[in-house]
Amino acid sequence: MDAETKVAAKRAWLARAGHALIEASENEGCGMLLVRWLRFLTLWTTLLYIAVLVGLTLVSSWVGERNPTTAFLLFLPPAIWWLPALPLALMTLCLHRRALCLLALTMAWFGYDFLGWRWNLSGHEREGGNDALIVMTNNHGQHMNQSLQPFKNATQPDVIVLQESPGKASSYERSGNYAEFPFMQSVREHTILSRYPILESSALASLPGQSPKAVRFVIDWKGKQVALYSVHLHSPRETLAYQKWGPFLYGILGLPGTPWAEKRQRLQQFWNGQIADAEIVLAAIRQDSLPVIAAGDFNAPHIGYIHRMITRQLKDSHAEAGQGFGLTFPGFTNNPLSAGGPWMRIDYVFYDRHWEAIQCVTEPDRPSQHRALAATLVLKDLERSPD
Repeated sequence: MDAETKVAAKRAWLARAGHALIEASENEGCGMLLVRWLRFLTLWTTLLYIAVLVGLTLVSSWVGERNPTTAFLLFLPPAIWWLPALPLALMTLCLHRRALCLLALTMAWFGYDFLGWRWNLSGHEREGGNDALIVMTNNHGQHMNQSLQPFKNATQPDVIVLQESPGKASSYERSGNYAEFPFMQSVREHTILSRYPILESSALASLPGQSPKAVRFVIDWKGKQVALYSVHLHSPRETLAYQKWGPFLYGILGLPGTPWAEKRQRLQQFWNGQIADAEIVLAAIRQDSLPVIAAGDFNAPHIGYIHRMITRQLKDSHAEAGQGFGLTFPGFTNNPLSAGGPWMRIDYVFYDRHWEAIQCVTEPDRPSQHRALAATLVLKDLERSPD
């Protein structure tokens, strides 16, 4: 087919399309035709948006920190993904009610699965009676001179584990505000305050050239030995600050054989280290003969690969018994997309199969870098069953 024939065929097709539109407008009117096209556009835009949300959820969980681009996306304010839903809701309300129902169901699922919203009416009162162990955790490094006491007094924890608090046990011992914790100890950057005797403490192994990312404490809880791991994985702040100016795209562009492959590999080294550090902690927990609780600042958003890797072995107290979104970081920000508050959940209380979570409360309003959380756990058994 020569060029003139192709041009003639295109003109014929356009002519037929034009005649069809004119005929439709004469039969239905231009207004009805416009409404039909708007309904069609609204439906397919809604379906595309839903597909993006589902894809984002799957990619975040299954790839996450294993790729520099998806790792970067994990740390963005979730409001970015919510914003398109607002105009879409208005469009579907006016033009396509069935699409509105589908959009509403998708957003409810997205809020629960991706954003981690949980509905729990429990207050701060102590639950579980004498059989419950309440564990509080907080990265207290950049606390902006904000005290933990109001939240501590409200939740009445049995044990507090603090990260970025090297040698702080002596300071808490001198303070009369923590007199309910007669047992205190600092190991490296980790400090534990306990109502019950501390029997053991030891730092975990680490990657070559790196400092240990966790400390294992053993407490005597009413005659029962419990292993409590205080965890603090490396902060990704510097890597994220570098990536935000465009290098995060190397995760997509840096395919093998391209000029950006080496840059992608250099970026990925940090995230590989994060995964390896988490694996070290999980390996120690798998070998532990005691009921285990792992608490601290994991620097891993709950929508990512590291969190999924951990929750294949341990349970997340917020996911099981939390309230709201459970956001812990950053405690204060000027970012309008988070309304001045936190938008990530990177601080956790995890536990193994010996425990059951009946409550998890996140500190509501302290403007420190990290907000604390307290989980109420009940010990279900004492003997570790064989795998």
